[in-house]
Amino acid sequence: MNKLIIVLLALLAFQAGIAQNKIKIESADDLPKHYYDLQGNTAMDYINNRDLLLELAATLENDLNDDLEKYAIEDKATMRGYHSNFSMIYFIQDDLKSALEEIEKGRKLTEKEADKYMYNFTLDEFIKTRLEYPDLQENEFKEAFKANLKSGLETIPFDVVQEDIEAMTGSFDIAKPNLLQGMIEGQMQPVIDKAGKQVPKFIVLQVLDAALTYDMFLPYIDEVYKPVFQAYYDKHHVDVVMVDIWKERDVSFNNDLDLDPVVIGIWDSGVDEAIFPENNRWVNNAEKPDGKDNDNNGYIDDIHGIAYDLHSNKVPELLFPIEKENSNYAQYEKYLKGLMDLQAMIKSEEADELKKYIAGLSPEEVNPFIENLNMYGNFSHGTHIAGIAVKGNPEAKLLAARITFDYKNIPEPPTVELSERSALASKNIVQYFKDHNVKVVNMSWGISQNYYENILAMNGIGENKEERKALAKKLFGIVKEALYNAMKGAPDILFVVSAGNSNDDVEFAQRIPSGLQLPNLMRIGAVDIEGKETGFTTMGKGVDVYSNGYEVESYIPGGELRKYSGTSMAAPQVVNLAAKIWAVNPDLSVDEVKDLIVKGATPSEENKEILLIHPQRSLNLIQ
Repeated sequence: MNKLIIVLLALLAFQAGIAQNKIKIESADDLPKHYYDLQGNTAMDYINNRDLLLELAATLENDLNDDLEKYAIEDKATMRGYHSNFSMIYFIQDDLKSALEEIEKGRKLTEKEADKYMYNFTLDEFIKTRLEYPDLQENEFKEAFKANLKSGLETIPFDVVQEDIEAMTGSFDIAKPNLLQGMIEGQMQPVIDKAGKQVPKFIVLQVLDAALTYDMFLPYIDEVYKPVFQAYYDKHHVDVVMVDIWKERDVSFNNDLDLDPVVIGIWDSGVDEAIFPENNRWVNNAEKPDGKDNDNNGYIDDIHGIAYDLHSNKVPELLFPIEKENSNYAQYEKYLKGLMDLQAMIKSEEADELKKYIAGLSPEEVNPFIENLNMYGNFSHGTHIAGIAVKGNPEAKLLAARITFDYKNIPEPPTVELSERSALASKNIVQYFKDHNVKVVNMSWGISQNYYENILAMNGIGENKEERKALAKKLFGIVKEALYNAMKGAPDILFVVSAGNSNDDVEFAQRIPSGLQLPNLMRIGAVDIEGKETGFTTMGKGVDVYSNGYEVESYIPGGELRKYSGTSMAAPQVVNLAAKIWAVNPDLSVDEVKDLIVKGATPSEENKEILLIHPQRSLNLIQ
């Protein structure tokens, strides 16, 4: 045999051996965790002291390189994150050519059309300008960067990146130094204070990102980013008319049709049942609004559903009692609308009010502001979903099952007791659905083992990463097993879950409920009104179908209409369709309804591998 061939074969065998010796990462839970000793320094110390910053960046760089040497990571979203982190580290180290190379590596792993253009776009243009004009004074550099940014944007098709451009351009009006400082002092620093020698990697990444933001973002907002992006938007958005594909697919039932009632479970943050017509409210006739458990089922005043507080205690309020936590909550509804309007480039009084309010915040006021905004978002979430689920179906009956989400930037730490209480609540909620003939349930939420591990780290719990991971696995396992068994034990109920908003792979992420493997479960991804993938949607082969999850209009508590985005809004579109199918034919099984939804769906023109629901086609398929 030719010696060259022998050498090549030996080299290939050696490389294969290296690959085989790497530990294969099967899920996000298996990814290596890193923690850092930041005792004695504040987050601002690292941002303001270049030597400290470079030392921290180098430590992180070594850990990331070790990960790639030891582990075989095939998940593209995870690897995009690694390359993005490397580009940030190299930028901080002033190794601009290496930073560019990492951006290009990450861009090659993008799967969505918009990401191919927008992945680290501004950092990419900033670095290229620095390399092209290394000796310019700051004012001259700003002009050169502005010209390059404008030129780079003009090569990008607006219709592909419109949603990203709108969100970025709107964010420039609220990206202020006081806001960033408040987030550093109110979110990063408390974790550093609690965690000490065990500060989690994601906080270190936030510190480095804050340093980068101070360097290449904040100083250029008013003179570069805002005018360039605004001009690009103004020039192109008038020529782009988004065609709503959902209007021609939709089906709305009239009251005079011979339909069967269908009970829909909204397993979420609570529902303002009072704003819905009586015909759309499920009613427990054995119960009275008198503060008593009239039907002796363990729930007080469960007339339209049941509720649990943050600690999984049974409570009578179907809506989170927000007025007890924030008497000014109505103002935060306006702030949330203003934020949504900014991200959609909609001019409104609420957007102007939000910009003015944020500009006047002191750093100490930022954290309470964000937590109150989170609180209102949680408060309104379930009602918004309920409105989507019953739209156009007079026989849909809403049964609320409220669970309570933590709105704090540092959530309350989980314990074995709390996990067991949550597990019992899941079991009881599903049993309640079964007892009251619920046909389809919406679950637009998700948690993961990583979520538990991060909260433990944020609260300084665990002597080391091994102990912390073991505890997180135990706590998560208690909740996951209970949820799985409860849903498995209800084979006649279809559980429809949101895939997630992390632009990752649903199978790799392994959140619950979207990571559960059950025949009576469907995972839903989000597209926009044209049927194009949203930038946020989780994807993958495990996602069954996609529906509109971009600026979907529905109700908030009190009855006003608002537009929200997320796979949270996509899932109830499928719930709506399933309920309509059962309203037409109540004898269909869960498998038959799932089959009708999938068979009626059509491939996306942008990505033939994803299916877009088509209510008309699915309903026409009913025999």
